[in-house]
Amino acid sequence: MEKELSASSGLTLGESPQNSKRNGGQELWVKAPVVSGSLEKRGFRWRRKWKVRFVELDGRHLAYYEDSGAFSATTATAGGIKRNSKAKRRVMLTADAELEDVDERTFTVTPTIDEKPWMLRARDTATKQRWLRALSDCIDILVWLRHYKLGAVLGVGGNGVVQRLEDERDGTAYAVKVVDVAKFKHREAVVAEVEILRNITNNIKHPNLITIHKVYEEHQKVYIIQELCTGGELYDRVVQRGKYSEMDAANIIHQLMSALQALHAHNILHLDIKPENILFASEDPDAKILLTDFGLARMINGKQNPLEQGKSMAGTIGYMAPEVISSHNYSESADVFSAGVILFILLVGYPPFFGDSEVEILLKIARGDFTFDRQDWAHVSGSAKELVARMLEVRAQDRITVDEILGHPWVTRVDKGGASPHDRDLSASMMAKLQRFNIDRKSQNMGSFIACMLVDDNEADFQALVDEKTIDTMIRQMCADGHNRIPLQNAHVMARGLGLSPYIDEKSFVRFLDQNHDGFIDASDFCEGVRALRDHHRSFATMVFSALLKMNSLEEKNGSPEGVVEASVLTREHFAVAFEKLECPEPLVEIFFKYVDEKEGKQQQQTSMSASWAVDEAEFATVFAQFSFLGLLFLRTAKDNVVSLVKSRSIDGMPRISEGSFSSP
Repeated sequence: MEKELSASSGLTLGESPQNSKRNGGQELWVKAPVVSGSLEKRGFRWRRKWKVRFVELDGRHLAYYEDSGAFSATTATAGGIKRNSKAKRRVMLTADAELEDVDERTFTVTPTIDEKPWMLRARDTATKQRWLRALSDCIDILVWLRHYKLGAVLGVGGNGVVQRLEDERDGTAYAVKVVDVAKFKHREAVVAEVEILRNITNNIKHPNLITIHKVYEEHQKVYIIQELCTGGELYDRVVQRGKYSEMDAANIIHQLMSALQALHAHNILHLDIKPENILFASEDPDAKILLTDFGLARMINGKQNPLEQGKSMAGTIGYMAPEVISSHNYSESADVFSAGVILFILLVGYPPFFGDSEVEILLKIARGDFTFDRQDWAHVSGSAKELVARMLEVRAQDRITVDEILGHPWVTRVDKGGASPHDRDLSASMMAKLQRFNIDRKSQNMGSFIACMLVDDNEADFQALVDEKTIDTMIRQMCADGHNRIPLQNAHVMARGLGLSPYIDEKSFVRFLDQNHDGFIDASDFCEGVRALRDHHRSFATMVFSALLKMNSLEEKNGSPEGVVEASVLTREHFAVAFEKLECPEPLVEIFFKYVDEKEGKQQQQTSMSASWAVDEAEFATVFAQFSFLGLLFLRTAKDNVVSLVKSRSIDGMPRISEGSFSSP
């Protein structure tokens, strides 16, 4: 599917190369050119000497190096060029860049209107033509891109950030999902997602499925430009309306099932049906819903999404089907189950499966452990209740199908326009419960947002995410009263979404996020708190120190019921226990204990006695600043945290769930 940008320039000597004028390329996937090699370059100074240089073009980045050793130090890859040496000069091409053909082997490129022309000479005509094609394509793409302006962050997912994108020529707005393939484990998964979106756009063409406009790849980042939905997420829309009936819920389920029917007919499973991925196209009262985010989607009997190979469990906790949890079995029924969870929440305002941990929720789903509370369901029709029960059937083979749902009497009333006593608005208590659930859900998403920022080692990307205006908007959407600050008593859910380790004191962590200590978390607190976490603030080091002591204290008490004396220092043994429990990657463990060995060796040299290394709280702050991963071990995202929770307790009655089941996709 992915194609390189290349076209014959058709140049004759003495002509200035013309841009290929393909409006960013006719291909759906436009990839910025990547080319490198040895060229002669004429100097900028008065002597104008020719010297052999190693030149690279990586998207809009043009650079040259000293030629010696550059071949071994620079390697072209699918995502760009890996560099191990420092460039003599590096510039960024702009849409105003110019090319000029000089002779059979020579050409010039003027990267910007303020930059002097680079005169370059290739070893032969073919090499020169290759460079001219790449540079021409690059300028053509930049001419196309300059009309687009990136806007506010709209959301953050497990594998990308979504931002608003506007075409300044006509004001058309899009949503663009930005995926850093240098950090994303499987680049092929991005390709698989785009293939599915292309299939939806070109072949399926369903009104309730998101469409793709263009994909642009440059410098190890992929920009997926797609339809913009301005009507908000499903539950936000329901809460904002204030009034809601079974007929409204049936209309949503009818549209969702129609979209799934179209996907399944083309052998596509979505596998991540959840409220964040069900958006309204516009703010119009009768706006349609659109199913979005195909990052976990896969083909049946076709090319598998690489994320789903092996023993990984894909989806969102609380919405995954039982067979996905217990045996990693993926079928159309898995999407039906997730939609059943959505319908349950739409009717009573809270999820069918809930618990104090992700493990508890997973176990309840796998067992089909949910109930229809008599009081909450008293005002819901028997037909709706019967449909929910069939959608949440624990056995996939017995679960109702998409076609059967579309033919179900409760759903067909939408087409027939029939009325019933149950078309009256659902209870005010249901709306209040849905509002609380929606706030908790967004708070958890806010925690996941923190996690994304903490693991982003690119300072520019980090600054783009930690934007007070964007954070303020997110907080206002979370607060039921539209205020722009969260009371501390409501912020604990944010810590849960972050995947805060149970060994970290939750109240202390929430107080840490309240940077100005006024009892609320606003956008300024949030941004300063995230920066403090990322910069390994001393107060966070204190929390981690206490957590490490607590972890070892619990370990010792489990071995000796009579209890132990609380320690005040951390030893090598304490860290060994913590690394095992928190599943610290072995290379990091080795690096840390190499540091410990060196410290012990120095102590022995100074005292001439054998000494065991240990640190108190003050000394730990220095160690914490040096080894940044120590804090991140306690701040895993929800899926990463599941394995730690599984290993920290005994789970009976669910032998099919294994530790490998909880590996992050």
